[in-house]
Amino acid sequence: MNYHLSCYQQLADINAQAYADLWVNCGQPAFYHPDLLTAAECHPMLPILATHYLAAWQGARLDALLVVYQQSQPDPFGTLAKSTGFHFTAPIGGLLGHIAHCYDTQILHRPGSEDVAQRLMTELIALAHQLGIPGCGLLNLSAGPSLQAAELAGYRCHFMHERFFIDLMPFDRFNDYLAALPRGGRQEMNRQLRKFDHDGGSYRVLSGRDADLTAAVKLCHATSSRNGTPHYYPIPTFLHFLKTCGELITVVQVEYEGQLVAAVICLNDPQCLHLWAGGVNYQPANFSPYTVMVAACVQYAFSQGISRIEVGRTNGKIKARLGCQSLPLYSALYPLEVD
Repeated sequence: MNYHLSCYQQLADINAQAYADLWVNCGQPAFYHPDLLTAAECHPMLPILATHYLAAWQGARLDALLVVYQQSQPDPFGTLAKSTGFHFTAPIGGLLGHIAHCYDTQILHRPGSEDVAQRLMTELIALAHQLGIPGCGLLNLSAGPSLQAAELAGYRCHFMHERFFIDLMPFDRFNDYLAALPRGGRQEMNRQLRKFDHDGGSYRVLSGRDADLTAAVKLCHATSSRNGTPHYYPIPTFLHFLKTCGELITVVQVEYEGQLVAAVICLNDPQCLHLWAGGVNYQPANFSPYTVMVAACVQYAFSQGISRIEVGRTNGKIKARLGCQSLPLYSALYPLEVD
């Protein structure tokens, strides 16, 4: 099939309706919501030197899109360097997608147009050479058509880390989910929920417009800093990012004695609830804010008829006790230049 290929530096340069049609056709993935892409472009939380949208057109119809950024710090957890030996460093970095905060990288393409995904990956190599960038590729890819397209285009693929999710399909209500947890996890969640009730804790589910975004962002930043990545959620930039995301954002807030002790910023996806960015303060309360936060999110998902909850990366042992399953994520890099 003949496609017209083009490259853009701003999402605003792509016909909005053409992009919306493609995005909806691909299942409306949260990390490719137009508002999130605009936020990533305008308010990058890690250094981005340029943004590139590689597009394939059939007349006025957008059939596929590959989103990449020139990034000099794309590996905040060190998993890419550990798995490949490849380091993207300033000042040039690499031409990579998606941003590190997004764990479900895809090449958007319409069903039946898998061939164009491979062409866009080949075009990405040409663009990197043209710009003098020594490496390009995709990060946080699950097994599937996008990873296959990268392999067919000559990219070298390596395991990076795992992402975690809760499948609620087998359950009709929260108590069914709770009963199916591993024994230790079930006992711990029951214990923490009893303490939460005894201490008079509460939680609220709010739109991004109604939530205390400043307090939630500060909690995310403090938690990330405590875990060794203080630059991951820069407070002013993250606030601008979230406000740009608009209705894509929902916040679950756990409160104790009028104080925010846990908050998770969720992305609203028609297929699942993404527990995307969270933070906890263990000091004021006797209960575990993290455990209660997850329980609140599961209850919210049941209330909305959502059957899958994405719980991000890292902390696999803790998440296994909460009923999470793992999904391996891969990198696809070209060329693989090892220091």
